[in-house]
Amino acid sequence: MILSVTPNPCVDKTLFTGTLRPGGKNQARAWSAVPGGKGNNVARAVKAMGRESASMPVTGGHSGRHVVDMIEHQDGVRCLPVWIQGATRTIVTVLEEDTGRQTPLFEPGPEVTESEAQGIRDAFAQHAAEADLVTFNGTAPDRTTLLDIYRELGEIAAELNVPVLLDSHGPEFAEGLKAGPAAVKPNLREAEELMGHPLDCLEKRWRAVEHFHDAYRVSLVILSLGAEGALVSRGGERLFLQPPAIEEINAVGSGDALVAGFAIGMTESMPLETMAVLGVAAGTANAMSWDIGHFTMDEVERVAGEVTVSRF
Repeated sequence: MILSVTPNPCVDKTLFTGTLRPGGKNQARAWSAVPGGKGNNVARAVKAMGRESASMPVTGGHSGRHVVDMIEHQDGVRCLPVWIQGATRTIVTVLEEDTGRQTPLFEPGPEVTESEAQGIRDAFAQHAAEADLVTFNGTAPDRTTLLDIYRELGEIAAELNVPVLLDSHGPEFAEGLKAGPAAVKPNLREAEELMGHPLDCLEKRWRAVEHFHDAYRVSLVILSLGAEGALVSRGGERLFLQPPAIEEINAVGSGDALVAGFAIGMTESMPLETMAVLGVAAGTANAMSWDIGHFTMDEVERVAGEVTVSRF
């Protein structure tokens, strides 16, 4: 089982409209909602690829109950919520169908008390004991109590001998690295943020990859380059994977689908190239439809046949 942890989930709602008129009344033609947050996206993508997944979101209020209901009944994923007093946030995206322009509106995350933070740690220790691998996804809703949550949970996972795949950014990412995750998946912006300078050429990007190996002893490094593909490194084996050209519908969640592919590959002991192709193909398949993580394994396999792999 792959367990995905999401400290800051959301009700991810989309309104489909014509041209947005700021300050005026805008009538949506339709709407959709999914349980958002990077870990929920990972769990959904793992399920889409036919493997067992479980989601551990930190949830609260009516909106939190909505998230849990969607995970269990809309996605068919096992949900292991950790309840807090504060309400789970909602993100509303206005999609102007005539132009394709998207305008996302983000609510702030809820406050988390010290006792609730301890509840997250306790629940994780219980659930991680059942997992073959855990993924840590996104940032914290409240940095006053959860800034170092990924370091703390990573140390628990290490005691349980459960590998961790870390996908975060900012101070939470920097703290999580201190626990020595088995794998990391920063995108280019997140890696630049950690390194403190632009990674504007291939040589600098490979140097950043090596930094994760050397400074943090990370075994598997996946540097996501979005539509350009990914740089992947493990045990002296270095790959540059490029996806085929597609008609992109919605790239949101493609990095999470990439994580899902690598999580599957790690739990099934796939060769590096096999898991890397799976991850890049899953991320690409995700971008070919609007709903996050609602692709099929047949689509992933078709894309996989067109992924280009270069060795360095």
